[in-house]
Amino acid sequence: MKKRSGFIKNIIMVVASALTLVAVSFAWFTTNFKTNLDQYKAVISGDALSVEFYEMDESNVYQPLPGDIELENFTPGEFNKYKFVITTKTADKLKMSFKIEGIPEDIPEELADYVCIKYSAYSLKKRTSATGDVSYINGVLLASSGDNYVPLSELNDGTIFSALSLASYQKTTGDKFAIYYEIGLSEDAPASLGGLESSLGSISISAQRIG
Repeated sequence: MKKRSGFIKNIIMVVASALTLVAVSFAWFTTNFKTNLDQYKAVISGDALSVEFYEMDESNVYQPLPGDIELENFTPGEFNKYKFVITTKTADKLKMSFKIEGIPEDIPEELADYVCIKYSAYSLKKRTSATGDVSYINGVLLASSGDNYVPLSELNDGTIFSALSLASYQKTTGDKFAIYYEIGLSEDAPASLGGLESSLGSISISAQRIG
């Protein structure tokens, strides 16, 4: 796996075990830290997967994420929305895991209880227009938290989902999948959260061979 110059230090490529093909990570912060666009690579690639990161803008359009996920001056009930597009780079059948790694042990209890996430994972279907333009739309729903927002404190070791089989939706290399992800403060978050800052760990998307 090659390291590319210009990657910011909070983007981590990890091979977790002999079975794990690739994991990609980047950090969340609640500080005012900013990452310059020219320091960030929008696509993270490994031997099995590549992952593109997007953030929904004010016009409800997903744009390439320019750096770390940042939670700044959040108010109760406010959530940021993200989309991670995963492309397979192997014909091997895979299972995918999605988790938060490195949540600090000393994270303020109020943050862990009131910072919440919501997610859904889909296979993506290729669509070609009459003019030859290619786009992708959501296919089969593979995993979801439903309408529920899940507090960080309720995640088991930071795991959002694990060993999700992609096999039935893999035909060859270049198959695409998407994870839609929201994070923010629950509507009942207390005023005592004002001014708190903490790292919330790193997102990890990993794949393992099946069998």
